[in-house]
Amino acid sequence: MHDIETVTVESVVEKYSLPHIGHDIALMPTLRSLQNVMDAKRMSLCLFIGVCTSGVVTLTVNDRKRAATNDNVMVITDESVINGLRYSDDFDGMGVLISYSLLQDILCDVHNMSDLFLLTHNYPVFSLTQEETNELKVYFDAIARRVQKENHPHRLEVARLMLLTLIYDLSPAIDRTIKAVAMDERQSRAERLFVEFIQRVRSNFREHRQVYWYAEQMGITPKYLSEVISSTSRRSPNQWIDKFVTAEIRNQLKHTSKSIREIAKEMNFSSQSFFGKYFKDNVGVSPSEYRHDS
Repeated sequence: MHDIETVTVESVVEKYSLPHIGHDIALMPTLRSLQNVMDAKRMSLCLFIGVCTSGVVTLTVNDRKRAATNDNVMVITDESVINGLRYSDDFDGMGVLISYSLLQDILCDVHNMSDLFLLTHNYPVFSLTQEETNELKVYFDAIARRVQKENHPHRLEVARLMLLTLIYDLSPAIDRTIKAVAMDERQSRAERLFVEFIQRVRSNFREHRQVYWYAEQMGITPKYLSEVISSTSRRSPNQWIDKFVTAEIRNQLKHTSKSIREIAKEMNFSSQSFFGKYFKDNVGVSPSEYRHDS
């Protein structure tokens, strides 16, 4: 049995000669190439945002079949496995691949919204209003123009700000979907537990980073919680907790003048040295290096 081929911004750019900025952004002017680019593939260190402008596409994301039609947006996250892509003759749309490193940088500016993207791992298709679809098309066209200005000295920075604005404008659609999911009685027990776990982490990650604490609050064993979250989302509970914690630390380092010691205390780390090791293990650089480079 062959390994699933991975998709990165770099691999897609090299293989399909897509308009791009370095290894951070790759544009897909038409989504009819999806079948070649992403079918039977695993997303690796990147995120895909695509809007369907006509027709229908069906695909399986993380073993669950999804369908996107006109006025739907697809947000497919890092480590998701995509296969079974099929689309109607009139299907089309536009999309963008964003590197994980650029995405992390962008989400630092998206206060209290990074948790919405964490949930897209299980719910990757969202409905848009006609107005939202039209606005998204404008964003894609504007980003495409910037990407193609290869001599522009700040085109990555300009594109980054446009993507940030795009994400802000997508948030109502994502929020509507998440609220609908939370109220959907047809969800399996595992899906309900996943949504409850994410909501509890969002409210408590500053004080609690232990899986056993969340399991206790939910009335289940840590082992069962780990099994459910891992099978439902392909990430462990610890990985989800770490994503919330590191996103908040990034925000604090980038947007406040608090000392590293103050942030460590606020985030309930036992010592500044442990805080520094935790951040470097998860982000790759020390808190001071991250703050200096931001």
